[in-house]
Amino acid sequence: MKKILSALALSLTAFSSVAPASAADNADMRLYRFDCGTMTLGDLSMMSDAGEYKGRSYDIVISCYLIKHGDDWLLWDTGYPRSFQGGVTQGTLKMNLEKPLVDELATVGVKPADIRYVVLSHAHFDHAGQSNDFPQATLVMQRAEYKVLANKKDAEAHFIQPELLAAHTEGKQDKLRLLDGDTDLFGDGSVKLYALPGHTPGHQAMELTLPHAGKVVLSGDQWHFTENHERNQVPTFNYDHDQTVASSKRLNDIVARDHARLILGHEPKDNAALPRPPKYLD
Repeated sequence: MKKILSALALSLTAFSSVAPASAADNADMRLYRFDCGTMTLGDLSMMSDAGEYKGRSYDIVISCYLIKHGDDWLLWDTGYPRSFQGGVTQGTLKMNLEKPLVDELATVGVKPADIRYVVLSHAHFDHAGQSNDFPQATLVMQRAEYKVLANKKDAEAHFIQPELLAAHTEGKQDKLRLLDGDTDLFGDGSVKLYALPGHTPGHQAMELTLPHAGKVVLSGDQWHFTENHERNQVPTFNYDHDQTVASSKRLNDIVARDHARLILGHEPKDNAALPRPPKYLD
C-alpha cells in the first residue's frame, strides 16, 4: 500500500509540475499611468442629464495607460491631440496638454515602435488624440465605434474626429482590429475588454489581472468622476441614456464579482493613487 501511495503522490507531483499555467500567471504584467492632459469643466451640469450640478465646475484629468504583457506593450487611450499643447478653450471647457505621450513613454524607455496595440475605450478626442503617433501598432476598437467614423456628420455629432485615427483607418486595414463585443485580448484572461455601449456606440472598459495587485478595471468614460459613479449619473452628451444605465450596472457587477480595483480615467484621486512613472503597478 505504501508503494502505491508513494507512486500516486509522485505522479501527482509530476503532473502539477508540467501542467500548463495560464499566461496570466507567467506574463510580466505592469500598468503605468501617464498624464495626457487636464480639463476644467466650467459647467458641470453637462455631466448629468437629470439637471444636476448647475453652477458648479470641476477639474478632471486626462489619462493614458501603458500596459506591459510579457514582451508586448499596449496603450489604453492616447489622450488629447498634440495641438492642445499650450491650452485650448472650447465653450466652458478649458483643456491643456503638457507634453506629448511619446515623450512620456520615453521616460520608461518605450518607443512608439515598441507599441503592439493601441486600444481605445472610445474615439472621443480626449481619448484618441495621439493615436496617429503609433502607426506601426494595431488599433483595437469596437466595430460599433468604428462605424461612426465612416460618416463625418455622425462622427461630429458624437465628438469624434476621424482624422485622429487616419494612420490606422485610411487604407491600412491590417493595422485595425475590430471587436464585436467582449474580448480576451491575449487569450489568457489577463487583458479583457468589455463592450459597454451608451457613452458612445462602441464604448468599452478594460480589466487587467496583475500578478500582485490582482484585478484592476479601467472604466473609460463609463463614469467621469467619483460622484458621477456613486450617483449613477448620465452625461447630457452621451449617445444613449438607457444603454449607459445598463452598461453602468454591468460594469459595477463585474467589479463586485471580481473584487476589482476600479480606476476612473478622469478622476484625479484615482489616478494620483497610482505609482508615478517610472514606477508601476504590477
